[in-house]
Amino acid sequence: MSRRIRRHVDPLQVRVAVEPSDWLEPYRAHGEGDIWLDLGCGKGELLAHLAKTYPSIFFIGLEVRRGIAERYFPQYHRIPNLKLLYGNANFSIPSMMGPKKVQRVLIHFPDPCDHKPRYRKRQMVNESLLHGLQEILAPAGIVSFKTDRREMFEEVDRLFLSCFEPVGVEPSVAGGGESLSEWEEERLEKSIPVYSMAYRRP
Repeated sequence: MSRRIRRHVDPLQVRVAVEPSDWLEPYRAHGEGDIWLDLGCGKGELLAHLAKTYPSIFFIGLEVRRGIAERYFPQYHRIPNLKLLYGNANFSIPSMMGPKKVQRVLIHFPDPCDHKPRYRKRQMVNESLLHGLQEILAPAGIVSFKTDRREMFEEVDRLFLSCFEPVGVEPSVAGGGESLSEWEEERLEKSIPVYSMAYRRP
């Protein structure tokens, strides 16, 4: 019987930090260049699709759920411009990037942690993370945020607008056609609204 993978996890109990050494070797082998970072990449299927579509970009995915990483990441290990890692974004940003800068960060459908009021402190997107993103983003770098929770979207939107410039709703992650994760496709099939906004580092 396969082990059940939890939808929610307490990130405060996962103190695993990603280091530059976890991704630098394949990045250099790829020839370096632009980096896109997905915080909470889930099974990695969206990044795998993007990596195959845009081979000149190097993609790094970070997922806090060990079960997801162990079960799904190995199938993508042969994609040269993709590195999927198990770790906690709040313990890894900004140190995981070292001196390297990121052109785009994806934060799509993070766990809202709204089961109980006391769980809100577990949310990944907070002031500390935003300060870290300011450090790792290249000039005019973009953060793409998506959620199916309106209250969470409004809260995160206010946070980003305090230190980033709004770019507007992105119809596609990378342009040139829709690139949707499994979770977003499911939301849309069920006619559940998806709230999306992009922000630029000033």
